[in-house]
Amino acid sequence: MEYTTFIIGTSLFGGGFLLLLLFLYLKRKLLIPFLLMGVGVVLCFIGLILAQDFSQTP
Repeated sequence: MEYTTFIIGTSLFGGGFLLLLLFLYLKRKLLIPFLLMGVGVVLCFIGLILAQDFSQTP
């Protein structure tokens, strides 16, 4: 589950980055690429938090 969440987040970030490059070239509004990149970063952090092993904490 955490690996899937992390991979979805990284793919959203990568897709947002590619859209950002395309939209910069076409001189369009950049709201959608930045939203995709932001959601991707949040999902990456959620995946990393889920993967953390809390059983070893004192």
